[in-house]
Amino acid sequence: MRLRFLILPAMVGALAGCQTGRDTAKKNPEAGYNRCIAAVAVWSITLKHETSAFMGVSQERMPSLFCQRLRDAVLSGRITASDINSLQLNQPTEIWKVIKGK
Repeated sequence: MRLRFLILPAMVGALAGCQTGRDTAKKNPEAGYNRCIAAVAVWSITLKHETSAFMGVSQERMPSLFCQRLRDAVLSGRITASDINSLQLNQPTEIWKVIKGK
């Protein structure tokens, strides 16, 4: 999957910007959301285009929806630090389903 190899490094960076742990995310979810938006803003136009196509949303809506889905998944416990580690090791994880909106 070509998209997976392009989005992987950027998403790991965005996730690091989006969260520093579930407890921190619960205390101040808006700060994590804002860091995520800032991280996505510096992505290349190609990456933004491919991510929006993967998510099935417009490029204008992608950054906020991407970060919202990640934030909600972290707050609900659907994404954990082990998921981020799995992503870095190219192992199966729920993150792709979260980003897709499933």
